[in-house]
Amino acid sequence: MIRSTSPSSGAAPDPGSPSAPPPARRDLRSALAPGAIGVLLVLAAAVLFATLPGKLSEVHDFRSARPCAEVAVPENGDCLATWPAVAVAKESRREKRSDTRLVTVAPGDGPPVELELRGAGPVFGALEPGDRVTVHSWRGTVWALSLGELRQDVVGKPGPGAAARFAVALALLITGAVLVRAAFRWSLRHTRDPAVHAWQTWVPFTATAAAVGLAVTAALTVDGVLPVLLITAAGCAVAGTASALLTRALGRRATDVVTLEPRVLTAERVVRATVEGEVPYSIEGNDHLALAPGPVPGGRGRLATTPDAYGKVVLRPLPETLVPVRLRSVHLTDPHYGRRSSEVVLECRDGEAAVLILAERPAMRWILGALPLPPPTPDPAATRPASAPDA
Repeated sequence: MIRSTSPSSGAAPDPGSPSAPPPARRDLRSALAPGAIGVLLVLAAAVLFATLPGKLSEVHDFRSARPCAEVAVPENGDCLATWPAVAVAKESRREKRSDTRLVTVAPGDGPPVELELRGAGPVFGALEPGDRVTVHSWRGTVWALSLGELRQDVVGKPGPGAAARFAVALALLITGAVLVRAAFRWSLRHTRDPAVHAWQTWVPFTATAAAVGLAVTAALTVDGVLPVLLITAAGCAVAGTASALLTRALGRRATDVVTLEPRVLTAERVVRATVEGEVPYSIEGNDHLALAPGPVPGGRGRLATTPDAYGKVVLRPLPETLVPVRLRSVHLTDPHYGRRSSEVVLECRDGEAAVLILAERPAMRWILGALPLPPPTPDPAATRPASAPDA
């Protein structure tokens, strides 16, 4: 197995070497897309919040309403009224990939009323034309239909729609705020460790998903705006703190060293890869490497950049002066960063020029078979003989 070599942690790297960390920079282009999406999400949440107060107030009034029989003087129809009716017809329609369940009822002293029931429910399945039913209303709006001991909500009942809108607004606000914050930090990222690690994505993603899940659950199950906001704020604080601590702990142990088993070349092969550097064989559009075994089995092979996926034309050979140095993960400062998530980088030297070969892991195994890394340098401290104890 070939392992990448890395400079000793105690020695300062040479600024001219390919393993030296790149200078600090602002990565504004990478932050533009998530920042714009985050701003749009926050604005969408603000629009939803602007339309919520009236809906949430209505939900509060509905949930606090009492049956009309318990109210001495009902005002503005705020009590929960019931009136008998007879089922005239029922119908199930298929609209926009969902079933619409309609029931027409006729009260004793009024015209027939068509109601849309929510979901399959027990009433719609058991109801037959001619059955006597009970209609539940509040402020002149029908919100449920009963058949004996069975009851089913009607579409338009105060509560579910407002709660769902509240949940969506909270989810958009949290996600948008996270994206805006991430874009701001990304644009100002002055890093000593530019390596890209998988946990840099999944840790904040998991924390954001947990905070959003808690906020949505609270909005759908807890009555009252203030309790929901307090639960959401507490969840965001806990998730953010856990994400920061875990990110810091993983960052202390992070390394950009990559270990791959090379594939021995026995025949010519073309792989997708690019060569970057101030060298004549680094050509825009040459996104393949033609590989061929060398004269010595297992030794250095012949490599050439080419735009041809079959490796037949426009070949630009890589010189013998190209020396591989180490294999590492992708850095933020690498050319074409973010093009493919599974890419790794082979750092090389060609005289005084730094050269990078970027390829996905399967292709890099074949490149290592043609351009093997040098063996790791032994640690002098580990090979130094122990001194004899004092007499």
